[in-house]
Amino acid sequence: MPSHLKALPVILAAALVLFWIAGFAWPALARDGELRRLRWAFLLLTLLAFASPSIWVYVMAMPVVVAAFLVPAGDRGARAATLWAGLLLAVPSVGAYLPGFGGIGNFFEMTHARALTMALLVPALVWVRQGPRAPGPLGVAVDWFVLAFFAVQLAVVLPYASRTDLIRQAFVLCLDTLLPYWVFSRVFQDPEGLRSALRAFVLTAMVLSVLAVFESVRRWPLYDAVPEAWHMSWDLNVFLERAGLLRAKASAGHSLVLGSVLVVALGFWAALRHEVPRRWLGHLGTLGLVAGLAASMARGSWLGALLLGLLLLLLGAAPIKRLLLAGVAGAGALLVAAQIPAMRFVVDLLPFIGEVDAFNVTYRQRLFEISIALISNSPWLGVPGYLDHMEELRQGQGIIDIVNSYLAIGLATGVVGLGAFVGGFATMLWSLWRLQRERDAAPEGRQLAACLLATTLSLMFVLVTTSSIVIVPAMTYMLLGLGVSCARLYLPQRDASHALAAAALRHGRL
Repeated sequence: MPSHLKALPVILAAALVLFWIAGFAWPALARDGELRRLRWAFLLLTLLAFASPSIWVYVMAMPVVVAAFLVPAGDRGARAATLWAGLLLAVPSVGAYLPGFGGIGNFFEMTHARALTMALLVPALVWVRQGPRAPGPLGVAVDWFVLAFFAVQLAVVLPYASRTDLIRQAFVLCLDTLLPYWVFSRVFQDPEGLRSALRAFVLTAMVLSVLAVFESVRRWPLYDAVPEAWHMSWDLNVFLERAGLLRAKASAGHSLVLGSVLVVALGFWAALRHEVPRRWLGHLGTLGLVAGLAASMARGSWLGALLLGLLLLLLGAAPIKRLLLAGVAGAGALLVAAQIPAMRFVVDLLPFIGEVDAFNVTYRQRLFEISIALISNSPWLGVPGYLDHMEELRQGQGIIDIVNSYLAIGLATGVVGLGAFVGGFATMLWSLWRLQRERDAAPEGRQLAACLLATTLSLMFVLVTTSSIVIVPAMTYMLLGLGVSCARLYLPQRDASHALAAAALRHGRL
């Protein structure tokens, strides 16, 4: 057996077991075929990735595989978005440049995520249906911020890039950001379609959690076999350790990316747990995601998960009481663990209070100081050639690792770009906050809004500790689109007579 195929049975076994358990958690979905479609799509893409002799064979065959699950009649747009959410992490997003011709050296870097976007989200644009709750172009405030950030990213490279480079960058930004946001903000016509996308993402994340624990225990990065099968060298095929333990990454490409994925999955799972008929299955799902997060050794994501839990407590019933109880329990557990020699190792792994890899904190502090100084000198549209001024941060791997997405945006696009990026999320969060506080909204909608609000804030915190690499941009904009869809599907609509009466009341006419 070729060496790269040894990991395949482990991945397939984990997926089969997880989807089998999911059938008990969602028996109705198992009966109507939703779980079956996602399971077979995940398994077939995994088999295709490991069996393909090159990335180009995979890229050409993959659209045929995913198209097979869009054939039955129904809401194909919502189904395409659901499949995309469930398959985004089915295969590592290894990159290879599409060869050019006619004087063009390379078109753009093709990855699994971009091929999946072209196969599923581009057709979904055609399947977006107009309806009473479907906004038109630029019909949502978030749209303006997303397009503004897109424009700023192109504007800052305009003086230095050729026309070909500008078109290439615009195309890549569309695939990685605009398409996920646009489709996920508009394609769902009912709440069930929205929840299907959440379930698909969570199920794949749970498979990755199981594989991450396996990787950590066996010290075996399973998905490193995919670039080997495609005869490619990938910069992210590195063996990262912390305190002698492997930092698991599964198909995410990097442990930091896996950590951010699992924080989002935990937030989605909080919105879905009430659907599970058996309480022990809900606890098992939470435990699995937490175990995968622990295996990633991504300490920023650990803090993000802690923030997620605190926000869910604050947005739930009896927040003060539950928060006090959680704080006392957490402080007590930490004090006890610090006194037990066997548990001291766990405490040392924690950020800020632990001693393991303390130099990472120092590096991030220095990165922040240098970046802020550079941005202060050129605040509005970024710092041209900013890497040339950051040589002291170059690490042993020969890279300057800007492990803070906001600093990277500020350096590249200045406060104008950073304001547009953050403004989109702030606007979406305001809509979710309104929904969560809306008494006339359905309880299910208020609960989903609270979970998405907490998830978004937690991911925004995690972005302080990680770079926006691999699938992080696509996942981030997917979450932004999901928040917009949640608000438009669940916020009560006011009829025209109600709006006129309210306007008259404001002007003192009634």
